[in-house]
Amino acid sequence: MNYLVLARKWRPQTFEEMTGQDHVVRTLSNAIKLNRVVHAYLFCGPRGVGKTTAARLLAKALNCQQGPTVSPCGVCLACTEIAAGNAVDVMEIDGASNNGVENVRELRESAKYLPQRDRHKIYIIDEVHMLSGAAFNALLKTLEEPPGHVKFIFATTEPHKLPDTIVSRCQRHNFRRIPVARILERLKQIGEAEKVRISDRSLSLIARQSEGGMRDALSLLDQILSACGSEPSDESVAEALGVIDRTLIQNFVEALVRRDSGKLMALVEEVYNRGSDLKRLAEEIALQLRHLFVAKTTGDAPSELSDSEQQALRALSNETDATQLARLFDSVYECLSEIARADQPRLFLEMALLKAVQLAPIASIPDLISKVEQLAASPNSKIRSVGASGGRSEPANFRA
Repeated sequence: MNYLVLARKWRPQTFEEMTGQDHVVRTLSNAIKLNRVVHAYLFCGPRGVGKTTAARLLAKALNCQQGPTVSPCGVCLACTEIAAGNAVDVMEIDGASNNGVENVRELRESAKYLPQRDRHKIYIIDEVHMLSGAAFNALLKTLEEPPGHVKFIFATTEPHKLPDTIVSRCQRHNFRRIPVARILERLKQIGEAEKVRISDRSLSLIARQSEGGMRDALSLLDQILSACGSEPSDESVAEALGVIDRTLIQNFVEALVRRDSGKLMALVEEVYNRGSDLKRLAEEIALQLRHLFVAKTTGDAPSELSDSEQQALRALSNETDATQLARLFDSVYECLSEIARADQPRLFLEMALLKAVQLAPIASIPDLISKVEQLAASPNSKIRSVGASGGRSEPANFRA
């Protein structure tokens, strides 16, 4: 039997299973319940966040034999065929390869006829922004006043490329990047179901690398399981993804906070010998400093990190202050663009880190005022208090 990738195997089959798009699910569910389903929808958003999945779920909800319903049965002929992508009355069209005016004319002609079996004839056009200008113009009239049995669902990653005349005829829904914490939660569920023994630290790394796309996260998990088996270690996961181990990044940040120049040089040497991208290293250090700053200022580490990472950050945040962390972040972040252009990126990174270590701690203004007041109150102080007239402070032993 052919292997089914995780992204397809675990594609949501109900609205409740959709991750991170609660605002879209709520609107579509209410529209079905209140019988306010419009004739054309436009789903916009980044790749892999559920646009095509939501289109299929809406098609199932409208054409299910028990419907229209927000909870399609999933077992009737319409539901099973829509889930498989071969329903007779639900046409999924690739806008990139069917972008000519002739394709739209064929669509218009077929839209005139009643569905062969189901309640609605539904056209799902993916990457609709790839249609030509003539194709959009040919679609305008049909899109504005389609037959009652026809529904259009458009999906695109680049809505700004669509003509306003098309957008104004659709109900637009903006899909968001899925929060890392939600992706991590879903990956844990899938890992348990697949009997995969993988640490929270590795899953957190996968979630961050996916950049808000659930499909990307599942594809990365597939890649790791192929490369490392069902019990991958943290080191093997980092190597399979081509990223730097999170433990190593934490060591860099600890060395910066503790002003350990020797350890920093040794860590740079280790990363350089591995052949890792030094610009990516600087980006990861800056991100970890950001996480540490959040832990220091809010009292809790970011939720997308694993439990062990959160504990390490909270412990390290007690060793420094927010002002110093902000300066460390600025020093590392400012060198990112320079490292990318430098002929010797290792030298530039080493100097940037060493400069950050040598930054003198900065006291806050209230602390400085307190110290000045203590000096002024000291019996041996040579500082004379400023008089009520607002005169300038002068040494106590000064004689005009």
